[in-house]
Amino acid sequence: MLDSELKERPARSPQLPKYNDLHCRANSLRGSVDEHKASYAPVESARRVLLLLQALNAQRIATIGSLHQVTGLSKSTIVRMLETLISEGYVVRDNFVGGYSVTSKVVSLASGFSGAPLLIEAARSRAVALTNDIKWPVSLGTLRDGHILVSFTTAPISPWSYPFPVLHRFLDLELTAMGQCYLAFCDDEERALLLNALTQQRRGQGKPFDAARVLRDLRVTRKRGYARVGGPRRVFDFVAVPILDGQRCSACMGVGFYRTAVASDRIVESVIQPMLETASAIKVDMRNLNSSGY
Repeated sequence: MLDSELKERPARSPQLPKYNDLHCRANSLRGSVDEHKASYAPVESARRVLLLLQALNAQRIATIGSLHQVTGLSKSTIVRMLETLISEGYVVRDNFVGGYSVTSKVVSLASGFSGAPLLIEAARSRAVALTNDIKWPVSLGTLRDGHILVSFTTAPISPWSYPFPVLHRFLDLELTAMGQCYLAFCDDEERALLLNALTQQRRGQGKPFDAARVLRDLRVTRKRGYARVGGPRRVFDFVAVPILDGQRCSACMGVGFYRTAVASDRIVESVIQPMLETASAIKVDMRNLNSSGY
């Protein structure tokens, strides 16, 4: 475990943020982290509908009065919005108990928000802050089809970025730091399945694969808390730490740096320790998002 279990935060009533407090920009340049300038003023009617849906979702059965109390919207506005949501199939009125509730159709609103998207929401600002601190690009990867898929990277904002594309790359489980990290920190059953698949894959490629050696190396990786791939013949060194969801490894965070740019006796202090602290914070952020209903 990278940190101790924390108590969940109490739920808060949804509130519309002030326009000046918003951090949104739909047409930001790729890699930009300037989130403080909105392109246009928010569409107030859309904000109110989302606020109402959030309040509805938090209550098993809601009344006009309870929605008015939570949202602060006028009762006439609430009635019009509810009738619109009913016509679109997202809300139903329960005549037996005299209230409103969401329907199963609201699940479709989150159909694309799981796995990597949830991870990125929880980790994006942390990864950006880490790059601002250590300067090197930070990448996030999740398991996909027996490889690690890099689903997010801060390479566009790093002053010392890689001379090759990183985003959407598939990384080998045996030969890369993020792959080794995932193998070391996933559960025993998943690891056995992945190593068996690797054995079959290497055999099909006509390459040797020493599963016993790999397991020994993974035990070392797990004990020290991070994976590292590099060496005197490599231009780059790569290190990776796990991002845990409870006790399950949900993703890995990797950083690569020029081997000659970081003294070997400072790698843990200047690169790995900040990564471990960031991964620990991301774990807490993911717990908070999950407790919000995602």
